[in-house]
Amino acid sequence: MMDQAEKLRQLMNLKKANNDNKFRVLTVTSGKGGVGKTNFVINLAAILQKRGFRVAILDADFGMANVDILYGVKSKYSVYHLLYEEKNIEEIMVTTKDNIKIIPGGSGIKELGQLNDEKREKLLSEFSKLQNIDILLVDTGAGLSNVVLNFVEVADDVIIVTNAEPTALTDAYGLIKVIIKSNIKANLNVVINRVKSITEAKDTFEKLSRTVESFLDYKLKYLGYISEDSKVGQAVREQNPYVIAYPKSEATLCLQKISSVILGETIENKNNSIKDYLGKLLRKMGR
Repeated sequence: MMDQAEKLRQLMNLKKANNDNKFRVLTVTSGKGGVGKTNFVINLAAILQKRGFRVAILDADFGMANVDILYGVKSKYSVYHLLYEEKNIEEIMVTTKDNIKIIPGGSGIKELGQLNDEKREKLLSEFSKLQNIDILLVDTGAGLSNVVLNFVEVADDVIIVTNAEPTALTDAYGLIKVIIKSNIKANLNVVINRVKSITEAKDTFEKLSRTVESFLDYKLKYLGYISEDSKVGQAVREQNPYVIAYPKSEATLCLQKISSVILGETIENKNNSIKDYLGKLLRKMGR
């Protein structure tokens, strides 16, 4: 049987229309809920789209999937309906007014490790129709699970969102520890969310980074921070990304800097296309 992460990698082998830019998968995760992970994902997607990249979001939080809600769009179907109710990728996918594709995972994410050959081939075939994507953002569930680890393992980059609260840092460290102890080769990057100052952001990252380096012998990469900003909550209530609704807000300026760091990275991509990615993911999840 294919291992689960390999199955998930096969599933995402989307051939890029623009061969000058490599297809890239960014998995965004967190040690606990409530740190702003999903809001980070939708706003990063909006910024990357504004910068000329074709972006899709895979909502892989099967327990609390809410990317579509935060974006103000309604999804009727999910990956589960594609697998078991004869829906195709176009029918389950929703597109925002900013032309960002959202693929609702729903309970179908949990099913990826138990697919027979017929279902796996259908999944690969449907995802292969997504030809025009430069960057896939995967919004995982918070905390530790085999599903989260599978998505981490097959990503080109992993972004861990946390904040300055001691419980958030403890849970972020716990997640990082499991990733490293599982011998998963991943590029681990950290974003500190909802900080009151640059000093608080740097101190928070240094605290986490020193602990990880001392006990796990791993060097984290600091992507940046997002300031505490009332416009963020206001945008959530309006169901609109704050980078669109409030382009001059402090949080938007912070995320613009983070996106520049992400785009400025030179990495050796693990995935050539969505189909390649999904195939690897499926194999990992089936192991």
